Amino acid sequence: MTPRVEISKRLVLINTASGILAKTLNVSVVLWLHQYLLRRISPEEYSLLPLLMSMIVLLPLVTSILTAGLGRFVLTTYAQGDDRGVTQIVSTMFPLLLAVALVILAGGGTLAWHVDKVLRVPPERLGDARIMMALLVFSAALKPPCTVFSVGFYVQQKFVLYNLISVGNEILRISLLFVLLFGFGTRVLWVVVANVTAELVLTTTMVVMSRRMIPALRFRAQEIQWERARELVSFGGWSFVGHLACRLKETTVLLMLNRFAAPDVAVFSLGILGRRQISLWTDVIAGPLYPVVTGMHALGAKERIRHIYLRGGRLALWMMLIVGLPAAIYAPPIIRLYAGQGYIEAAVVMVFILASLPTTGGTWMIWQVANALGRVREIGLSILATELAVVMVTWGMVHGLGWGATGVALTAGIFGIAYDVLFLWPLGLKLAEVRFGTWVRQTLIPGLTPGCVAGVVWAGLAVWLVPDTWLELALCILSGTICYMAVLLGCCLEPKDRDDLARVLVRMREFRQHRWPVRRHGSKEVSHVY
Repeated sequence: MTPRVEISKRLVLINTASGILAKTLNVSVVLWLHQYLLRRISPEEYSLLPLLMSMIVLLPLVTSILTAGLGRFVLTTYAQGDDRGVTQIVSTMFPLLLAVALVILAGGGTLAWHVDKVLRVPPERLGDARIMMALLVFSAALKPPCTVFSVGFYVQQKFVLYNLISVGNEILRISLLFVLLFGFGTRVLWVVVANVTAELVLTTTMVVMSRRMIPALRFRAQEIQWERARELVSFGGWSFVGHLACRLKETTVLLMLNRFAAPDVAVFSLGILGRRQISLWTDVIAGPLYPVVTGMHALGAKERIRHIYLRGGRLALWMMLIVGLPAAIYAPPIIRLYAGQGYIEAAVVMVFILASLPTTGGTWMIWQVANALGRVREIGLSILATELAVVMVTWGMVHGLGWGATGVALTAGIFGIAYDVLFLWPLGLKLAEVRFGTWVRQTLIPGLTPGCVAGVVWAGLAVWLVPDTWLELALCILSGTICYMAVLLGCCLEPKDRDDLARVLVRMREFRQHRWPVRRHGSKEVSHVY
């Protein structure tokens, strides 16, 4: 019988490529938007956006207890051909998620009206802050009950279709932003209005399309089985702990800066923008791997899990460092050209926040493996302990020493590196059943080598030629990038990496020949475009 869940390297590559294209559009808009706002509105008004966004993520976070295991359990049940089991999962979880949505509406609405009791908001911005918070609460409350009907894309690995829909939605969001910003004036309020409107359209589309893929994603009151809820909540609880710790730390840090160093909120938010985009980008690339690793575990393919863990860490280091290293080395000119000299302190924040990338990349696959094995408890507890320590030290630096954004970034960077090396490294090796020496040889050394060589080039150019324009900056980064790729392709690829790269090049050549066939006339070749 043909398996209902496909485990295919080709499918992963296609899904990943589509995700990269979709994310490229999103990142381009985000970078333009933040620069546009920073140069046209006050730091106080700009600070409303990161402050409210950091608060709103806490409202629906509790739903991760109910939703974290949805994709995993629905995928496993669907792979076994149990459509009724899929309906039972949906029917059991939907009432719980609907109840949570109502709680979010009630609690979030109260918070929106009393937002000035939590944040230091200038009186002239209070109305905007309340409207923005109310819209964000509505969007946050809408997602939980819809999530249970939207897992069809995940289960059937239809990430290409998902990304195409996301691109269309991004175009809608951009159009709304342009109309509001250029038609009604530059206000941070319009960012939230456009985002929430586009999110509503996206959620509706995803629910409709997902249910067409898997008709078993439906609610039937008679199919409710509370024992299934207990199983999903047990799995999602530990995932919730880890996500809560991360979100709570970010929100708490911004609230502390808002209370004791208000101007530093904009500086800190700008400084972490690069690292946040790198994380979001790698999350997009990691998305198609979750169902694959889960399928491997279901089939008992331990050796394939070991291989994908080693290879995934190596690829993650290459992806993160080719962007993160030049961003850290050229942080001052990037910030100066992007936002102006008034935000130059954000360059220090950027360097500290990016410092943990070399230690993080090697364990990139740990969440996928832990999710597949159902072993998220260890990660959740460790993240909780680490983030609480970061918050306590940050409190001392901000309130006691008055260090502001720089102190916060320094604390986060040090704790991030320590957490990766002392905990995530050994835990990842344990879960994937990989020896430390093997991981160093196949992941760490080849993953770091291109960055070490290219980093010398980037640093040398930064000292010799201080870039004053975007063109000079681009040329400096390009020079190091050429060196980076030369070392990577010449020294760091494993035999399987080279085989896969050769297959990709062959596919590209075949596509080009199919798209632009060549006809020979005598000794000349003439291309005809169809």
